[in-house]
Amino acid sequence: MKKITKKIKEFTYSLVPELISASDLQRKSGKILRMLKDSTQPYFIVKNNKPTGVIVGINEYERLKKIQTEWEWADTVGAIKDTEKSKREGKLIKLEGSFYDLWKTLKEENDD
Repeated sequence: MKKITKKIKEFTYSLVPELISASDLQRKSGKILRMLKDSTQPYFIVKNNKPTGVIVGINEYERLKKIQTEWEWADTVGAIKDTEKSKREGKLIKLEGSFYDLWKTLKEENDD
């Protein structure tokens, strides 16, 4: 039973974000930077009991940026594929004239 209770506590603590007060960040920056070095956990900076920022180690930051870049590329490729499909289906509108003319045309189509 003690093992189960210990596992539950460990899991519960893993869900609670690590909080660092803004004053601790100033006073203990060296210690905090050492904690971040190999950590994958974000640390939330709080000032007056309100979250004001998040800090992560450089390795975690680089991992997150890589994921972001992959998602952005996937979105870009998806948009290109959608555009190519619309073009094949003849659903693209050729833009001619000014943006005002385009806006006016679209507004008239929506009003009908």
